[in-house]
Amino acid sequence: MKKVIAIVGKGGTGKSVLSSLFIKKLVDLKKYKILAIDADPTRGLSRILGIEGTVRTLEDIRNEIINVGATGDDDVKYALIKTLPIKVLEILTEQNGFSVIAMGQPKTVGCFCPANTVLRHAIQFLLDKFDIIIIDCEAGLEQINRKVIHDITDLIIITDPSKRGFETARSIKDMSLKFTKTKNVGLVINRVKTHSDQLKINADQIGVEVYGLIPEDINISEFDMIGKPLLDLPSNSNSLGVIDKILKRINCYN
Repeated sequence: MKKVIAIVGKGGTGKSVLSSLFIKKLVDLKKYKILAIDADPTRGLSRILGIEGTVRTLEDIRNEIINVGATGDDDVKYALIKTLPIKVLEILTEQNGFSVIAMGQPKTVGCFCPANTVLRHAIQFLLDKFDIIIIDCEAGLEQINRKVIHDITDLIIITDPSKRGFETARSIKDMSLKFTKTKNVGLVINRVKTHSDQLKINADQIGVEVYGLIPEDINISEFDMIGKPLLDLPSNSNSLGVIDKILKRINCYN
């Protein structure tokens, strides 16, 4: 089985939390070779997974290539670019049951286009090296529009119950059908307190299947306050039952 699952949504909806819970459940299976891609420059997923200390990122590689290439001719620059696959493998961080790679924060002012280009090439290179890849995307539409996540098998849009969250989710769904290969697009609603009629109306307007409603989880809130990795979340946490259902829906338990 090969799965490349991108998790997208507006900022603050819980993309990194959902990504980490997916990883927790999949690691527990002890069945798959798993890669987590922290594609948000803020590196929220790395922190939630409990990855501490200085970790080299794709942005570090990009700057290294630029700095060395600036002193050489075109042949030197081309040779450096060809080393990207090797350098990508060098910065993989091995954890207990999975690997992690981070995009990193660009060090120059301007758009993230160059960093996203490196990320796109890294994803393409890593596709055949893992059974399941979980991509925690940056907020918004950029990584969809620039085809950074073009080769995914599944797109999961996460939103909170707010109207603005649903509006962003609808825009993401429309763009994903244009700029990614996948037709497997689903919605996850996070931090649900009540199953109101308005919630269903808002979800129906997006036009994709609702994969799951994740309730408020006091364990996640407490772990977040003290900075404890969500990989250590107790198995009786009420969010994890929904995660099981979502992973079954996207055929990760086969």
